[in-house]
Amino acid sequence: MTKIREPKRVIYYRDAENEDYAGTNIDTKVIGADFPFAPTGWLWTALAFIAYYVVAIPLVFFYCYVVCGFRVKNRKAIKKVRKSGFFLYANHSHFTDAFLAPIVAFPKKAYVIVGPDTVSIKGLRNFVQMVGAIPIPQGLKGMASFLDAIRLRAEQKCCISVFPEAHMWNYCTFLRPMKSGSFRYPVHLGLPSVAVAVTYQQRRLKFIKQPKRTVFISDPFFPDDTLSAKDAQRKLQNEVEGFLKEKLDTYSVYKYFDYRKEEEKENA
Repeated sequence: MTKIREPKRVIYYRDAENEDYAGTNIDTKVIGADFPFAPTGWLWTALAFIAYYVVAIPLVFFYCYVVCGFRVKNRKAIKKVRKSGFFLYANHSHFTDAFLAPIVAFPKKAYVIVGPDTVSIKGLRNFVQMVGAIPIPQGLKGMASFLDAIRLRAEQKCCISVFPEAHMWNYCTFLRPMKSGSFRYPVHLGLPSVAVAVTYQQRRLKFIKQPKRTVFISDPFFPDDTLSAKDAQRKLQNEVEGFLKEKLDTYSVYKYFDYRKEEEKENA
């Protein structure tokens, strides 16, 4: 039996819902009502096509499959939602999570709902938007335009990726609390969703210390139109959480980073 390596790093946390370990240290810009959430026009569309399919997609596939050792299970489930827009829900444990939707949805274009940090990097805002970033605004003033952008991309039959855990914890192997508001989009728009679980395993080659990733795709979940919007949203959240938790508990077996509750440190 292969011996599991000791974790590279042990991180003690107090608040699994609100603490953030992304470590980006970006000077975040304010995203308000005047932000162009869904740029249009022939020039933007042409440049976005080149940025996404000519530049980003080849790099994403190479990095994920060759460097990170991605293995994708149940890709056939996506055939059931090819003819419509759909939402993708995933755990958030690495910056490469942003690449999940392009990999899973290909050749359909994928968009990712992101925090303001993603479009705050100087000189890169246009590019990251062209390859699919839709930032969440701060406050209510920009929310109407943000939701209009989500609706537009859904009507264009694109994939829209959501990370309900909100914060990124690198190489986290367990499911953290999810924001219930993240599940309102498919219920409001009447569209299907899939859950995607990123799990971590030890590499067979001992000199490669970073874990490989096995990605599991669920069969589609459809909004229950016999329920109220709030109850349908709650049902969808339970379905997504159930799938993600089962896959992480079963297959995410290598703790490259080991996250432990603060009480464990205090009681040690």
